[in-house]
Amino acid sequence: MLPVTPYAFPAAHKLPDGARNPRDGARGIRNLPGPILLAAGIVSIALTLTAAGYGELLWSALCGLTGALCLHFGISLTVVEQRRIKAAKAQDTAYRGDI
Repeated sequence: MLPVTPYAFPAAHKLPDGARNPRDGARGIRNLPGPILLAAGIVSIALTLTAAGYGELLWSALCGLTGALCLHFGISLTVVEQRRIKAAKAQDTAYRGDI
């Protein structure tokens, strides 16, 4: 059996454009919970309007509360991710001396 090494590619190996390096780890993962919560909030608000149109006050209140919470947390997560990316870019340019 071959020994397992931590790096599958030698340092001189170039990956094709658009391919992810396995050494990147979680750095390449983008913010998915924020947009997913935003979409769920919009769908829930649509369900609120539909339930209110049918006269179901309990369901419309429940969907309205769910929609408001999803929109609130989706926007919050998206803003936090954008600030994190902006801070990382500023730190990266300051480190390289590009300013």
